[in-house]
Amino acid sequence: METPGRLPPLGALKVFEAAARLGGFSPAARELHVTHSAVSHQIRALEEQLGFALFHRNGRGVQLTPAGLELAAQVNAAFLDLGRTLTRLAQRANPRRLTVTTMPSFAARWLGPRIGGFIEQEPGIELNILTTSAVLDFARDGVDVAIRFGFGDYPGQDAALLMRDEMLVVAAPALVEGRLPMAPEALRDCALLRSDGEFWRAWFARVGLDWPEPRGGLFFNDSALVLEAALAGRGIALSRRSLCQRELDDGRLIQVFRETLPNTRAYWYVTPGGVQASALALRFRAWLFAEAAACPPVGDGPPIDDKALERCVH
Repeated sequence: METPGRLPPLGALKVFEAAARLGGFSPAARELHVTHSAVSHQIRALEEQLGFALFHRNGRGVQLTPAGLELAAQVNAAFLDLGRTLTRLAQRANPRRLTVTTMPSFAARWLGPRIGGFIEQEPGIELNILTTSAVLDFARDGVDVAIRFGFGDYPGQDAALLMRDEMLVVAAPALVEGRLPMAPEALRDCALLRSDGEFWRAWFARVGLDWPEPRGGLFFNDSALVLEAALAGRGIALSRRSLCQRELDDGRLIQVFRETLPNTRAYWYVTPGGVQASALALRFRAWLFAEAAACPPVGDGPPIDDKALERCVH
């Protein structure tokens, strides 16, 4: 092997790669779980060590210099190669271990109740499920598979559509002593449960109501907590079908109105780009897609653009 020349600290290169790839210091700080000033300090120290500027700084942000662009491409390629090598070595060393990351709500209400079937199919495996709303780094966090809810835009990663979803209005049968609203207009006088990123205004528009997003009542940052409040009779919830279908099937929740809202986001099966999946990961993929295929299909109506609605709400 050749002896490498003098290199900057790996940590500084990692910070630079994140800032270059994400287009700024603030998104790099969020990904690396450090402060904006820490990223700025690391970049400045790296530039001083190298003897040339990597970013142009202006009042609106930063932009890569020609030298920064060239270095960013090389560092990103090197980190990708290193990550793929580490993944291959980890799979080879632990062929019976699989690490999956997904959102807490999906893990609790969809994956968790089903995962026993896969464990019975694969006795003796070590299955790690990491629940977080953050996007984890496959190599850094030792992740083999990610199940994400979004639009499928995952640069540098392999993404396959797992299943689509839709929003529907649900409530506990005993809510308001059994007197559920008979028409969407009656929701004006009801307690509406809300969660971050899933807006009632989109469903209102679906049924022809030009109503603003509700502001009062209970608000949660996790969709699973909205359903727990609905099951407790605290109000009427707007929920993803994937999260509430079990309760609909067993009667603990009822669908209040037939109108549903196809979601522009969907569940995606995401793996590191260019990395050959292990045999265990391939079997998990086959099992997961079979489970998703057995779920009730979503409605056929055209989806409302929830990105545009989010801009209207805030």
